Amino acid sequence: MSEPRAIVDCYPPQSNPYANTTVDDLVSLVQDAPRILAGEDIYQGWPVPESLGTELPNVPAFDAGLLPEVLRLLVEDVSERMQTPLDFAAVVSVLSLAGVTGRRARIQPKEADTTWTVVPNLWGGIVAEPGCLKSPLIAAMTKPLAMIEGLWRVEYESALASYKSEKEQQELREGAWKQLYTAAVKKGIEPPLRPDDSIAQPKLCRLITQDATPEKLHEILHNNPAGVLVIRDELSGWFSTLEKQGREGEREFFLSAWNGDTGHTIDRIGRGSVHVPACCVSILGGIPPARLRSYLADVLKDGPGNDGLMQRFQLLIYPDSTRDWRYIDRLPNHKAIERVNRVYRTIAQMDSECPLILKFTPDAQALFQGWLRLLEARLCGDDLPPVMKAHLAKFRSLMPSLALLFSLADGVLHAVDLHHAQLAADWCGYLEAHANRIYASRINPAQLAAITLSRKLVTGWKRDEGHFALRDVYRNGWTGLGTPEESRAALLLLEEAAWIRREGHDPVPGRPSESFSINPRLKEATHAKH
Repeated sequence: MSEPRAIVDCYPPQSNPYANTTVDDLVSLVQDAPRILAGEDIYQGWPVPESLGTELPNVPAFDAGLLPEVLRLLVEDVSERMQTPLDFAAVVSVLSLAGVTGRRARIQPKEADTTWTVVPNLWGGIVAEPGCLKSPLIAAMTKPLAMIEGLWRVEYESALASYKSEKEQQELREGAWKQLYTAAVKKGIEPPLRPDDSIAQPKLCRLITQDATPEKLHEILHNNPAGVLVIRDELSGWFSTLEKQGREGEREFFLSAWNGDTGHTIDRIGRGSVHVPACCVSILGGIPPARLRSYLADVLKDGPGNDGLMQRFQLLIYPDSTRDWRYIDRLPNHKAIERVNRVYRTIAQMDSECPLILKFTPDAQALFQGWLRLLEARLCGDDLPPVMKAHLAKFRSLMPSLALLFSLADGVLHAVDLHHAQLAADWCGYLEAHANRIYASRINPAQLAAITLSRKLVTGWKRDEGHFALRDVYRNGWTGLGTPEESRAALLLLEEAAWIRREGHDPVPGRPSESFSINPRLKEATHAKH
């Protein structure tokens, strides 16, 4: 069926009362004309539907200019080929940069205070509906890290083979020495010197891990003091694991690993004690909005779950979905890929035992001081909700971390200049908008379901019939409306807002009516805000 055609203008544009009227609207008016002429109230006392509120605050479109050039080219290339929002690839590129840097570099935010240095490990990810290519995009953007780790694995396997060969020879020499030593003791002569047994077993260098237990991750960190990037396709599963009873120790481990410079020891019978002087973990993953809402509703209360874990996800973004999809089929930008590979390889070769420590240049230092003063003034004020205060408080380290990472990406290794400090400050503004949207997604599930159903009503669902039954709602399986109980809660809110009206007769004696009439004013108010 073709789209409704707008009526041909018969009036000047400024005075045409039917400028936005369609043929379907006219048909409706003609059908109602006899009743209108007879003086019958077609609205039967229905009031104008009330607003149900906005589900989520707006977030700014991502500006590719917020990225260093070496990252920007790859982000634009992958985003275009996969037809995903620029935000997706941008945040994954920054988290990948944090993952490869870890404890290999630090920044001293204040000019004279040497006691405050920041390790630029970061937590973040993508909030998007299933099917939005979160996982394929993460795999594409973290491929350079996987390639570096692949080379390390090849080197490790070669070194391990040499080690095993040398170990066998050492064991033979040890056996021969024991025989000679025993014979010398019996003869009362000087025993031979013990052969050198200082053969070090090679350690596998790591950059990323996907599904390690906390004990295994602790062991990986023991062998990789620079830190690692943990990639979780579904952060909701990770959150759920940490919420289980008896997993409190794991939660504490990750909370301390966010700092990047806190030691941690695991003691186990049979395994002994394994100590990591400074745990450093960056985290990257994806989570559907519904799972995020459920998690936030449970943990962001005054209880044990509100311990700052969520606020550590400073690079968690919730962008709008792509609306203008295009079919793209072309070769990847290999030049952009190689440039990013080269940057990551350079950073990965840095020694975490002797990390690079940068400061701001004088003009960048002035920018940071002004930015920090404004942040602290907001944190001391009363305008921010408690959850946002807790979140923005961690921006104290986020801004210098981002400035350092952007400087490393551009190969500026002597000091963090004004350009990279400004990029970091702009990122903080962008990320604050997403944090507002994320915490606003804690909206009451019934209200969210009511908003979902109101959209269906506005777009014409059951409009011709003018009424519907409860089962018509939950049988569709819409988000938040999949059960009779969920549907009843949403319908109650719609009824209070005059979108619908419960029909007066009871189909079953003693049981409330399960049928609802639709406010006829929705016919003329398809543009209503909800």
